[in-house]
Amino acid sequence: MKQNKIYIKGDKSMKKALGSLLLAGSLVLAGCGNDAKPEKSDNGGGEEPNKLVVTSFGGDYEKAQMEYLIKPFEKEFNAEVEVVTLYSADALAKLRAQKNAPEIDVVQFSGGQEIQAAKEDLILEIDSDIVKNTGELYDNAKKTNYGPAIAFDALGLLYNTELVKEAPTSWEDLWKKEYKGKVGLVDISNTYGLQFLAMMAKLHGGDEENIDPGFEKIKTLLPNTASVVATTPDMGNLFAQEEVVIAPYDAGYAFNFSKQGQPIGFVIPDEGAMAVFINMQVVKGTESPKLAQEFVNYSLRPEVQKAFAEETGFAPTNKNVEISEELAKVMPYGEEAVNSLVDLNWEVANNNKDDWTDRWNKMISQ
Repeated sequence: MKQNKIYIKGDKSMKKALGSLLLAGSLVLAGCGNDAKPEKSDNGGGEEPNKLVVTSFGGDYEKAQMEYLIKPFEKEFNAEVEVVTLYSADALAKLRAQKNAPEIDVVQFSGGQEIQAAKEDLILEIDSDIVKNTGELYDNAKKTNYGPAIAFDALGLLYNTELVKEAPTSWEDLWKKEYKGKVGLVDISNTYGLQFLAMMAKLHGGDEENIDPGFEKIKTLLPNTASVVATTPDMGNLFAQEEVVIAPYDAGYAFNFSKQGQPIGFVIPDEGAMAVFINMQVVKGTESPKLAQEFVNYSLRPEVQKAFAEETGFAPTNKNVEISEELAKVMPYGEEAVNSLVDLNWEVANNNKDDWTDRWNKMISQ
């Protein structure tokens, strides 16, 4: 596979501020919640309310959605959209708690939670008569009838361009002697950590149903590991303080550093990258099912996805979106790149996550 790199120049004086920047710019999987209970106003006459409550992931991700998706949608459909910042695991928990009286109309997931949500009858199937833009998506973006992927991301290698002399090319580079005590490891409670475990299993004779090779391989990485962290801000602090110089993490995270002028690079390893899908679903029990379906459809429009990709570094799932060659180098863009992404078997992973978590915790505490 062609190696994709981001080279980013940065001023060392900016590094101390990086931790706080990360909190504002972190995209997904941070695990914070919001207990606000928004109210909806019905138009009367038996019509749907013209208001939606949708979840988003905060930071630059949410800002971009507000600018390029939510505000234009409100104007075109004469609707009101309220955003609740809820990350994937918390959003699923909220849907479970509100199953009989949901306060959310549209939910976004980034860690395969849509599979479990569908099993628990928490989300609706997509109405193809309304969400017609699914016909323009890559096949990878429409694997189920419940909710399309509205953006792609990739799990690869994040590294400090000032302290790493040669850009890494392989997952195996994490085990190099020069990185002893300088590798950042993502906890299995974070989707990136779960994906890294699965990727190591796949590369060493296993898979999700035979996860042992993944655990065995990562155990040998512990001598090189400086710290195991669960959130984006924590990982960012490790890089800011130069406690780590390389770690498995996502492309969108590196892209946002590039806009801040930070010395962070990203590569897709030669062996491939794990796919990160951002999915959007309509919540079962919503008072505004048609408007919610229209919102999902709107998120798939080429002009919306193009602007979102240029602002966030998340790749478009609509195959009719055209982006610059420079931007295409730093994200999984185009049929070949999208098809090369290694997907996680979320059903198997979710069924085994509790056991894997216990095993993981014992391993890293030794």
